Amino acid sequence: MNQPQVNLGEKVQISAEMQEIFATEAGAVYQCDKRNRLLVDFAGSLVVLKVETFLRLKKAVESIDLSNMAVNTERCSDYELITVCGCDKLYVLTLPQIYSFRELLGGARFALELNSMLHECLKAQVV
Repeated sequence: MNQPQVNLGEKVQISAEMQEIFATEAGAVYQCDKRNRLLVDFAGSLVVLKVETFLRLKKAVESIDLSNMAVNTERCSDYELITVCGCDKLYVLTLPQIYSFRELLGGARFALELNSMLHECLKAQVV
């Protein structure tokens, strides 16, 4: 199976050869096994990430205090800036977008962990 070559910072078209890991109405996360990269399609942009960077992004999004953001009346609390080392994208997200992004990243992480556990169980049965 020919998988497209995916490099960091490169404009990428989602193709049928990439595996969808998890999707919501707000976006989707795809996997490119050939380059060991995850593609995050969210907020109108597609970002290519190493797995470690994906995990850092998920942690950064999870660390945002949504309840404080919701009750704070200051204008600066209407948006949150999110960026992590290894990611070229700076996300400027509102409260509902952060909630959707958190759901997308959490679901993708769960699907990746579940897939890993299934492979370990199948490998143990073969041995």
